[in-house]
Amino acid sequence: MDQHYNPQIYARLRALLGQPDFGLLRSYLEGLSNAHFRTAGYLLGERLLADAAPDTFWRLMRELVLWHPKAFVGTLAKASALRLQADTLSLNDAGFAMLADALQGDGHVIDREKLLLQWLPAARQYQSMERLLDAFGMSTTRRIDFLLRTEGVVAGFVLLRTLRFEEHDRALLIHACHMLMRRADSLSFNIASTVRAFFDLHEVRGVFSLQIEPYELSRLDTDFDTFRRVVRKV
Repeated sequence: MDQHYNPQIYARLRALLGQPDFGLLRSYLEGLSNAHFRTAGYLLGERLLADAAPDTFWRLMRELVLWHPKAFVGTLAKASALRLQADTLSLNDAGFAMLADALQGDGHVIDREKLLLQWLPAARQYQSMERLLDAFGMSTTRRIDFLLRTEGVVAGFVLLRTLRFEEHDRALLIHACHMLMRRADSLSFNIASTVRAFFDLHEVRGVFSLQIEPYELSRLDTDFDTFRRVVRKV
């Protein structure tokens, strides 16, 4: 029997999702055995909330994560990332702002980090990625840490823009270049080349063949289309 599906649990959860009182859902979940609780978590994240209205999704995610973060942060982070990629959720939704506000404070540091690791790669526009980092109140150095763990052109552009705030810290800029180069793929190496050229980091050694015109260099941190065109040069 599929331990990820139970028709009775599915039907009960579906009925409870339509209730405005989260206490009813919480009471039901608290009464389940460990095995059935895991099944319920899977059903919520993978099935029932996959097509729920945005306001319902964000509300229930907030309630579930605040109540039992260990059980629900990972599951709902993945579910929400998929929906963000599919444009069935948005970081402009009021429910997202309410969730972000609820997760402020030292007690939710790990929860915020788990969400960021899932959500940053799902952001397809640099404005959305910056909004996400702003919403969680990330310091500049922590932003850089997370952006260096996120691949892609959008993350590279936001990284360059973020590094401007630490341009006095040459060691940090060089470290960022080295971390990008260690990925050993052409896109990341080109992003490292743009960071090296933008901040004139002659200390960073390597075979840099990327040609950046002066007019392109001056627009790398303000024009996403220019940045994308440059880092995708062969």
